[in-house]
Amino acid sequence: MYFDYEWVKEYIQDPPSLAEAARLLNQTGLETEIDGNGLEIEHTVNRPDAMNHFGVARELAVALDRPLIRPPAYEKEIPTLEDWTIETADVKECPQYIAVKVEKAKASTSPQWLVDRLTAIGQTSHNFLVDLTNFLLWEMGHPSHAFDADKLRGQKILIRPGRHGERLTTLDGRDHAAEGLLCIADAERPIAFAGVMGGQNTEVDDTTGNLLLELACFFGPTARRTGRECNIESDARHRFERGVDRENMDYVIRRFLHLLLQEQPEAIVVGMLDMNRAPFERTELTLRRDRIRQVLGVEIPDDRVAALLTAMDCRPRPNDLGWRVAPPGYKVDVEREIDVIEEIIRFAGLDLLRAELPEMGGSDFRPEPMRDVENEMRQCLTGFGMQEACTYSFQPESWDRGMGAGGEPARLRNPMSENQAVMRRFILPSLLDCARRNLNRGNDDLALYEIAHVYRDGAEPHHLAMVVAPPKIRNHWRWLSPAHPFYRVKGLFEALQARFNWGRLTLKSPAPVYLHQQEALGVYLDGDLIGGFGALEPELFASWDFDSPLGVLELDLSFLTSQPHAMPDATLLSEFPAIQIDMAFVVDADRDYADLRDHLLSLRLENLESLGLFDVYAGKSVGAGKKSLGFRFTFRSGERTLTGDEVSQTINRAVQTIQEQFGATVRQ
Repeated sequence: MYFDYEWVKEYIQDPPSLAEAARLLNQTGLETEIDGNGLEIEHTVNRPDAMNHFGVARELAVALDRPLIRPPAYEKEIPTLEDWTIETADVKECPQYIAVKVEKAKASTSPQWLVDRLTAIGQTSHNFLVDLTNFLLWEMGHPSHAFDADKLRGQKILIRPGRHGERLTTLDGRDHAAEGLLCIADAERPIAFAGVMGGQNTEVDDTTGNLLLELACFFGPTARRTGRECNIESDARHRFERGVDRENMDYVIRRFLHLLLQEQPEAIVVGMLDMNRAPFERTELTLRRDRIRQVLGVEIPDDRVAALLTAMDCRPRPNDLGWRVAPPGYKVDVEREIDVIEEIIRFAGLDLLRAELPEMGGSDFRPEPMRDVENEMRQCLTGFGMQEACTYSFQPESWDRGMGAGGEPARLRNPMSENQAVMRRFILPSLLDCARRNLNRGNDDLALYEIAHVYRDGAEPHHLAMVVAPPKIRNHWRWLSPAHPFYRVKGLFEALQARFNWGRLTLKSPAPVYLHQQEALGVYLDGDLIGGFGALEPELFASWDFDSPLGVLELDLSFLTSQPHAMPDATLLSEFPAIQIDMAFVVDADRDYADLRDHLLSLRLENLESLGLFDVYAGKSVGAGKKSLGFRFTFRSGERTLTGDEVSQTINRAVQTIQEQFGATVRQ
């Protein structure tokens, strides 16, 4: 629904900019976009209060805590309309109907200000009287209708169902059977479908001299049914379906008279008749401060709550529990205490609500940071293209022995079968079984993971396990296998390590016994082996009868209980070029790469952006018992372009410490 912002600004003191208005409306729950010089607002069905320019301004005024400017209305006393009657067949269908008769009202061409207002929101100008009812609908949100009083038969208005054989031609030129549909009728025939559209038989036109203006409240479901039966979509139906403000009906009709007499001062207000069979009364509610805290999980100061309630015209009165409040008529969806709390947080700021599950009274729930990290790990791994598996905690004892754990597993006293005889101490066997089933059925590009309990020494730590298979790439003549899946599982581990800032974990040999020691790495925490990844140990691999190599990982996640959950560091990208230098060091064959790397990183070399291993060589040219480790240094400054000389000086200092610390030589 489109709103002209120049129009909206008329009702706010010191209005905000268009961009700020859109931001505030989005912040208070109205989905809003800027469209040219106006606002395109997506309303939910419970927000008829904001389906008009004054209502949009009211939202902004409350959000900004600024005065709302109520437009002027006709203030003189209006006499009772003599010799006219208004009746309703069902109070529920029409609890209130107001009619005002005005003589010497002309359906002339509309003044330019009125034409401009309507055309700005895509409405067509017809004549002054009709345009004024449309303006009122878009200004205050309450539909009204102008009848040519001289075309009415008998001085009577009836709100009743259409009778057998009755028909009505509506303003859009279509003829409809009126039987069973709620109509507005004069003494003889239907003249409008209630809450939907008027009829041609009482249409205001160039010959109109006397006007009967109606403003009513119709039952929303009935207006919806009538509109569906007749296939009529109208602005009036759209609003009656959602609810209108009964509290301000007298003001709205006086607003119409003010605008009419402003342009046609010769018009005469003859009288008004108000059939009000169910007078509107505000419903008083108790709003408890403890309930606000319980529902929202945040503390909102009493003075802030009272100020918001006053700005929304809820007439708060403090008491021991909190406040007695009386929601205004325009808030048609505010009927309970919880509705008032929703209105408060809309304007207090939805950003105050914490994005976490609060503790609940009467339960033993406590936040579990480790569980939160595991859920984030699941999201990451799924984002990497892996699929989560969910396997049984029971395994055959042969699977457990195959992992070489030693000791005794926890056995079930009465297992359902031999295949569920022990509680698992590793997840990998279950994942391998799942992988075998998939591979045997042609699912070659396999990447499975599971995060779950294992059962060991009376404890139930969580483990992460992965199994990845190389995807088979088919060309026209044969199947081609890509690189070993070791590299894929290594990349997955390093991605998790970077994402969750696992800086304490190191990779080195030896790996766990269930892995191939020449094609695997162990994961260590402060010198303790907590897992590993790579290829399966050859005999274990053969026992599972796989046709192609697999990359596997199993990691004990117990360290997460002491590992702070921190986001990885982020740095701005530099606009200056990098300098890369490759340097190979010859060291003893039993020397670990991680030792050299950690030492180089501890030097905090100036402008060092990254350090990585690109080559490992052992052979005749480096001598027996020796190996060559090739490091790639990348240097970059965020402020300027580095020179070769200053980088060389930094490298020379690093080389000197490597030679002194590890007895290394530089390979030429």
